[in-house]
Amino acid sequence: MKKIILKIVLLGLIVTTLFSCDCKKNRNNTLDGTGSMDPENISNEETDNTPQIPQITNINKSPDRLTKEVQTYTVTLITEGKKVKLEDTKFSLDGKKWQESPEFKNVKCGEHIFYARYKNKNSLQSQKAMYFECFVDVPLPTVSQLNELLKKIAECDDNAMDEFRKYGKNVPVHGISDVGNIERLVRDACTKEVIYVVKEIKSDKSGNLAGIIIYKNQ
Repeated sequence: MKKIILKIVLLGLIVTTLFSCDCKKNRNNTLDGTGSMDPENISNEETDNTPQIPQITNINKSPDRLTKEVQTYTVTLITEGKKVKLEDTKFSLDGKKWQESPEFKNVKCGEHIFYARYKNKNSLQSQKAMYFECFVDVPLPTVSQLNELLKKIAECDDNAMDEFRKYGKNVPVHGISDVGNIERLVRDACTKEVIYVVKEIKSDKSGNLAGIIIYKNQ
């Protein structure tokens, strides 16, 4: 009888030990590198909560500047993002009214802030400000007038710089490879103390200054 009782006790101990080892094994499988509870094994796709924000990389406008005939701009936003495609992006001119097209028509002169966001209403917004020049009906200057201004600009005369800029900061400049428009011409002439000389003036159909051809005064 004692032998039977002893065998039952030993059998119970063996079963208990095996059950205990199996539980530890299952628990380890849950918590170690193979288990789903290990944060290191949760896929990047599940833990990647990076906000989906399309970045506004460029703002294109047409025309380059306003004229008597064209008083507003057509503006197109250029965006890029690792996750957000163009068809999943919405755009806004005021951050309130949103549209699916990146193009805005009848944009008046002055400073504007443009916005872009993922189509999800709760997504973060990218924004970019840009100033659009107004049309100023300025008489076409003469070559001599511009050259007098450029001499003063080389001395960083603020009045001369403002006078030159009124013809349009983005008016094309040709002749010097690293000077592309009037704004760059003004900055370079002042900072580098270079006297540029206007060789020729170009006008558009409305009689506005459309471009100048320059060279460095030797």
